[in-house]
Amino acid sequence: MTCLKLESPAKVNLHLALLGLRDDGFHELAMVMQAVDFCDELVLEPHSGLHLHCEGLELANDHTNLVMQAARLLREVFPERQLNARILLHKRVPLKAGLGSGSSNAAAALMGLNRFWELGLSTEELQTYGARLGSDVPFFIAGGTQLCFGRGERLEPVARPAGGAVLLSKRMDVSVPTAWAYGICREELSRAYLKGEQAFCGSRQALRRSEMVAALQRGDMTTVGHLLCNQMEAVVTAQLPAVRQNLELLRQAADCCGVSMTGSGPSVFAIFPTVDTAQAAHRSLSGRLKANNIQAWVCGLREDGVRFC
Repeated sequence: MTCLKLESPAKVNLHLALLGLRDDGFHELAMVMQAVDFCDELVLEPHSGLHLHCEGLELANDHTNLVMQAARLLREVFPERQLNARILLHKRVPLKAGLGSGSSNAAAALMGLNRFWELGLSTEELQTYGARLGSDVPFFIAGGTQLCFGRGERLEPVARPAGGAVLLSKRMDVSVPTAWAYGICREELSRAYLKGEQAFCGSRQALRRSEMVAALQRGDMTTVGHLLCNQMEAVVTAQLPAVRQNLELLRQAADCCGVSMTGSGPSVFAIFPTVDTAQAAHRSLSGRLKANNIQAWVCGLREDGVRFC
């Protein structure tokens, strides 16, 4: 195979609840995640070894990079094969921003190398390997709109009509390490945590039957916007007032259905009924966004995740 290209998208959290702590020390989560049309590009080419080159945002090319971890994992699964490639990663999606950037790149590497190296792994097998690399990796393999439980790796698809858009924004000088954000949440929220699988199961079922899911299924983005919820938002904004200011700025946009922080932040988003209304909001806010050192992107809502170009 001569060359393969893949889109590696970002995500937003339409709902994020920290249910409690698991026996393995991770948080038990109940989330609704949505893939969006804001993408990095991953290119695979023949090479005599295994090499990663990154362009755009600064990114380590060593063993800490999830793309290289994904490639090495597949090499371990198939030790009898000579598996080499030159991997070019064109970065646009910020890191440490609550957008799943690294996890999405890992998913793209798994999917792309599976085809490039003709390994024949199924989607389910790729998701299982992906969960070893990061909790969000299986989501980006599936994409679209998903209920995400466990650490985030247990997926249930939500069918919804096409449409809707987000205006995504991030202060250029603010980043949030995921481990730090979850640590702060543990300190602030642990008294209210549920305990035990029975309690977790009840919360999962409540989300499945929620008005948020019903609104998504009927394509009612106005109601979805009103029901946006991220339990980490209050904790993170208390530590980082710039995130709260960004939320307030987006809230002023015409036709905005609702605003929320995504993941552990600091990125935030406003949801709109159409791409056109999101673009109009972006134009109207562009001066204030620039004055506050905020980057912003208009993104459609994807029906898939990582995609071959």
